[in-house]
Amino acid sequence: MESIVRELAREIREKQVRDKYRPIPFSEYLEMVFDDPRLVRNAYQRLYDMILSHGTHIAKVHDKEVIRYNFFDDPFSGGEDAIFGIDEALKNLVDTFHAAAKGLGPDRRIILLHGPVATSKSTIGRLLRRGLEEYSNTDDGRLYTFEWDVSDFDDEPHDTVPCPIFEEPLRLIPLEGRQKILAELNRIFKEKYHGEYTLRVEGDLCPKCRFYFNRFMRLYEDDLEKVLKHVTVRRLILSEKDRRGIATFEPKDKKNQDEEELTGGMNWRLVQIYGSDSDPRAFNYDGELCVANRGIFDGEELLKLQEEFLYDFLHATQEHVIKPKKNPRIDIDTVILGRTNNPEYRRVRANEKMEAFNDRTRKIDIPYVLRVSDEEKIYRKFFGKTRVGGKHIAPHTLRMAALWAILTRLDEPTGDITILQKAKLYNGEAIPNRTVDLKKLRDEAKDEGFFGISPRYVIDMISKALVNDTEGCINPYRVLAMLEDNLAHHSAIDENRLDEYKEYIELVKEELSAICQEEVRRVISHNPDELREVGQKYLDHVMAYLNDEKVEDRYTGEEMEPDEEFMRSIEKQIGITEAQKDDFRQEISNWISERARKGEPFNPEQNDRLRKALEKKLWEDKKHNINFTAMVSDKTTDPEHKRRKAEWIERLKQEFGYCDVCAENVIVHAGAEVAREELEERERH
Repeated sequence: MESIVRELAREIREKQVRDKYRPIPFSEYLEMVFDDPRLVRNAYQRLYDMILSHGTHIAKVHDKEVIRYNFFDDPFSGGEDAIFGIDEALKNLVDTFHAAAKGLGPDRRIILLHGPVATSKSTIGRLLRRGLEEYSNTDDGRLYTFEWDVSDFDDEPHDTVPCPIFEEPLRLIPLEGRQKILAELNRIFKEKYHGEYTLRVEGDLCPKCRFYFNRFMRLYEDDLEKVLKHVTVRRLILSEKDRRGIATFEPKDKKNQDEEELTGGMNWRLVQIYGSDSDPRAFNYDGELCVANRGIFDGEELLKLQEEFLYDFLHATQEHVIKPKKNPRIDIDTVILGRTNNPEYRRVRANEKMEAFNDRTRKIDIPYVLRVSDEEKIYRKFFGKTRVGGKHIAPHTLRMAALWAILTRLDEPTGDITILQKAKLYNGEAIPNRTVDLKKLRDEAKDEGFFGISPRYVIDMISKALVNDTEGCINPYRVLAMLEDNLAHHSAIDENRLDEYKEYIELVKEELSAICQEEVRRVISHNPDELREVGQKYLDHVMAYLNDEKVEDRYTGEEMEPDEEFMRSIEKQIGITEAQKDDFRQEISNWISERARKGEPFNPEQNDRLRKALEKKLWEDKKHNINFTAMVSDKTTDPEHKRRKAEWIERLKQEFGYCDVCAENVIVHAGAEVAREELEERERH
């Protein structure tokens, strides 16, 4: 047992930062600063550098390249808090931090994350807080504060007094001397680290530290060097739980709101010790804005605060000061981040009394995701890839739920494309035989992403489907039914859009049916030998057609005209019109020529469009000869039927990720669709 404890103790020691507890004389700290000027960065500069320290890559959003910051992939919790699909909004946020780091204005504003519920606003705040904690533990992100040695004074109950708001030690240098030091630090910063902003150490000491500073200055007759010998510099590790440099704030009941929650208040026990309620030593610097100094203040639903309460932010943002009761103004250095939804934002914007506050906010819109693939990633964070609690999630379940959610967030498009096609275009998918101006499509719908179904509702319904499942597998139809059946009981859903939402459920079911049929069709009709044989025949006729030549029959050796009916029977399978056939045939010819130049043999499976056309053709030729009713019947005794069905199920499992339950379900569904189509065809004739 002792060896286990000893090993744990060793591991804990090895994980600690190198100078976590080391006392550092002020003179040595100055040497450290000149060696690495980054130590004196302000809160915005440190936050911006923290985000960049995780690197970037290029993401493609709506046919446009956008910088994606790796930080928002959540490098701390294995992707648990990763944010998807709002790269443009995140780029806007980081650009704001960048401008603030340069002192261009946003550093004197409340950064207000604005958007509907469940759009990752809280996750962004959580990531930024966690990121600053981790960064302060690294060499690149280290920062320092100081404490006073007051053992020479008889009226002090303790020998050392830490700065209550974790101030930068350079604040101990009077402003004129500080500016000289900063000028040299900025020269080194730009030369050594290619700094793109100017290092700034603004403001004066907090009232408590100023009290001790003045007391020592009187004692040593303004000999600053002797005063600073009573200062010990300490490493500052930011910590939300320990309330060091990171503060969170949530509005309470309006009747119980007290500005001391933000600014701090009087400690009456210390008033008795020091004899005055105006003595700065008798003040508790435990307000959230004091706690957040050197780091970040993260306010939940900030605009729900009373008007009087919001006034405390006016000076905190514009002048970087707070004014507690019976205390001088306190200079602070913190990023002030707030979150709000649209109703609260509109209410405050419409209030003329809040004009000064509104002028001090920088709104960053955080919309809902508008790409199906990104929405699906959100669900996969909760439900993994294929299994949850031993239960299987059938293919397309999460994707179809995501598609429905996206449809509720889109405006109906103008022109001749459907809302389903619009969702596909947003997701980077092409519409066959169509060219659409995506930018124009987006410009026509500026409010998209600020209405519709939240991911939270969809996640709740998927969870409910899993809980109610009795087969060990949930499929997309079951989840879609759960989404539809619970719409009327969800308080956050617009009742005026219920019918519209249900129509989107039907659209998604149609899309799902087509996908399922294609997968079943592929496992039934996808025979590589047959595919290659029909493909080669198609290719022979296409090349003869393009070169105005005859086709030689491979069996009889006779020459004949290219079979137009045969070629069109394949091309029609993927919607190639009569007017488009020549372009498609030339496309296939060019593809073949490219492969031939590389010495690669003809393989129709390497061309998605051609493969799909051929597979559909083979399916059309085969499906009428398959007795689906007998094939999928539990009562069938035909060993051939059982064998073929088992083969289909196995291929669905291997190629598409089905389990035995959902594979059988999808075969039954596809069979029913084929039977329905054949019945409709007979009725037409």
